Amino acid sequence: MLMAEWVIGLTGVLLCLLEGYCIQSFFGRFAVPKLCRIRNAGWAAGVAWIVIRAVSERLFSDTDSVSLILELLFTFCALFVFCVCWYQGDILLKIFLAVQFISLRELSFWAGYSLLYIVNEMIEILVYKAGTSAASAEYLPAAAGTLSCFGVALVGAARCALLFVSTRKIAGSYCSKQRGRMGKEVAFYLLPSVAGTLVSVLVRLLLITVTDGTPVLLYEKYPALYLIIPMTALVLLGAVVFSFRIYQDMAALQEERAEKIVLENQITQMQSSMVEMEHLYDGIRSVKHDMKNHMVVLQNLLRKKGADEDEEIRQYFEGMRQSVEQIDSRVHTGNAVSDAVVGSKFRYAAKKVKGIRLDASRFMLTDAITIKAYDMGVILNNGLDNAIEACVRMREKQPDAKAYITIRSFKAKNMYFIEIENSFDGVALFHKDSGLPISTKKDKEVHGIGLKNIRKCAVKYGGDLDCIVKGSKFTLSVMVKS
Repeated sequence: MLMAEWVIGLTGVLLCLLEGYCIQSFFGRFAVPKLCRIRNAGWAAGVAWIVIRAVSERLFSDTDSVSLILELLFTFCALFVFCVCWYQGDILLKIFLAVQFISLRELSFWAGYSLLYIVNEMIEILVYKAGTSAASAEYLPAAAGTLSCFGVALVGAARCALLFVSTRKIAGSYCSKQRGRMGKEVAFYLLPSVAGTLVSVLVRLLLITVTDGTPVLLYEKYPALYLIIPMTALVLLGAVVFSFRIYQDMAALQEERAEKIVLENQITQMQSSMVEMEHLYDGIRSVKHDMKNHMVVLQNLLRKKGADEDEEIRQYFEGMRQSVEQIDSRVHTGNAVSDAVVGSKFRYAAKKVKGIRLDASRFMLTDAITIKAYDMGVILNNGLDNAIEACVRMREKQPDAKAYITIRSFKAKNMYFIEIENSFDGVALFHKDSGLPISTKKDKEVHGIGLKNIRKCAVKYGGDLDCIVKGSKFTLSVMVKS
C-alpha cells in the first residue's frame, strides 16, 4: 500500500508539472509579460500554477462537494490575480485566459475521470476471483494497489492529453497580430467555456449524495454517468475549441475583405493614373506631330522684314512654351508609374489643401532599384493618401498652419530609402506590437491597413518601414534593399 501511495503521489506531481507546461505555452500565445526583458519570463505562468495547485490542495483537502467548489473558485481567483499582476493587456484578456484555462482543465478532468470505471470493474473481477480461491486472496492487496496506480496514471494521462491538445488547438487558431488585447468578442469566446465550467460545478455539487445516512458517490448510484459525463465533457470541450477557431476564421476573413477593398481602391487609383499618363503622352505626341507645321510658320515669319515681325515671333514662341507647360507632368522621378502617381496625388492635394507646399525634387528612381511598378504604386498611393489626410485634419484644427508634403529618396550602403514627410496636428497614437499609428477613422476595419500594405511590400524586398514623429512633423520611412 505504501508503494501505491508513493506512485499515486508521484503521478499527481507529474500531472501538475504537465499542467504548468500547458498553461505557460497557452498564456504565452495570447499575452506578453510585463517584465518581458527578464529571461524565461514566460515560465512564470507554469510556476504560478504549481504554487496555486499546491496551496489549494492544502487548503481544501476534504472531498465533499462544498470543498471541491471552493477549491475551483480559489483556483480561478488566484489565476486571475496572477494574470492581472504579471501580464500586459486589458482586463478582458485576463478574464479570458483564466476562465478559458479553468474550463479546459475541468472538462479534461471529467472526460478522463470516468476511465476509473474500467479500473473499478477490474478490481471487482479480481476480488470475485480472490473469493473463490484462497491462493489468490493472498495477492489481492498488492494486485488491487497496482490496479489503483494504473487507474490514476490512466486518468492523469487522459487529462493531460486532452488539456494539451485543446490548449494547442486554441493557441494555434489565434491569428490576432496584437497580443495583449481583446475586445467585446471575448463574450462569444467565453460562452461555451462558462457553460463547461458551470457543468463542472453542477457535477461537483451532485458528486456525493447521502443515502440512509451514508455518503454515496454519484457514479455508484447511477453507473450510466460513467458514459454520460465524459461524453458531455467531450462535447463541451469541442465546443470551446471549435467556437474559438470559427470566430478567428471569421475575423481573418473580415481582415482579408478589408484589405481587398483597399487594394481594389488602389488598383482603381492606379488605373486612373495610367489613363492620365496616356493622355499626357498623347498630348506630347500631338505636339511632336505639329512641330513641323510650327517650323514652317516660323520660317515664313522670318522671311518678313520689319520690327513688328520680331514681336510677332516672340509672342508665337511664348504661346508654344505655355502649351508645352500645360501638358508637362511637373514630376520627374525617372519612372513613368511613380511620375503618374505622385503627379496625380499632388494635384489632388493642391485641390484639398489650399496653399500646400509640394516637393518631389529629391525623389529619384534609378535602374538599380528593382521594385516592381505595382509595389511602388502601393507604397506611394498609401503613403501620400495618409499624408494628404493628415494635412486636411491639421487644417481643420489649425486653418492658418503651414501644410507641406515632401518626398525624397536616398541610398545608404545596400539599402534604398523612400521618405514621405508631411505636416500634421501633432497627435499620434501607436500600436504597442506593430509600431504603426492607430487610425483615427471610425471604420477601422477598412481604414488603418494602408501602412500594413506598405510594410508587406517593404518586407517583400528585405526591408521594413518606420514612422517618425517630431513635433508637428510626421515622416514615413520605407526601407528596401537596392
